[in-house]
Amino acid sequence: DRGEKAETKAKKLQAKADAEGDLSDTTTTKAADEKYLSDLTATCEQKASDFESRQQLRAEEIQAIEKAIEILSSDAVKGNAEKHLPALMQKKAVALAQLRSGRSNAPQERVAEFLRSRAENLNSRVLSALAVRVAEDPFSKVKKMIKDLIVRLMEEANEEAEHKGWCHTELST
Repeated sequence: DRGEKAETKAKKLQAKADAEGDLSDTTTTKAADEKYLSDLTATCEQKASDFESRQQLRAEEIQAIEKAIEILSSDAVKGNAEKHLPALMQKKAVALAQLRSGRSNAPQERVAEFLRSRAENLNSRVLSALAVRVAEDPFSKVKKMIKDLIVRLMEEANEEAEHKGWCHTELST
């Protein structure tokens, strides 16, 4: 009788120790899961905030690029080559150099200055680099660069939208 009680007591003590160990493990796991959830939530909120600010920056960059394209495509810029080049063929070489350093680059300089100011306002390295290229390169290269930039911006926006969707999915599960 006494042996049975001791055996029962030992079993109950063992069960209690097992239950306390399980409780400790479960509590530790729960705390780790809660920390992971809070870290994931904070990370996703930060990424969502960054996403929104980059979307705004991209929209402003695209707007600035569209304005630059509008300036480059305007009749004031397009017609200058046809208007001035035939006359230049009949003038001295000095006149060509003077014209090149003077008024003929005014639209190109306006575009470069516009992009430079927008880059400074938006703190955009991409627009700043584009402004430098506009000031140096002919319009055809600039137009290609602008189109490439728009494609890249759209691709980045899509990638970020997918990542934002992933964050929302992770948070909802």
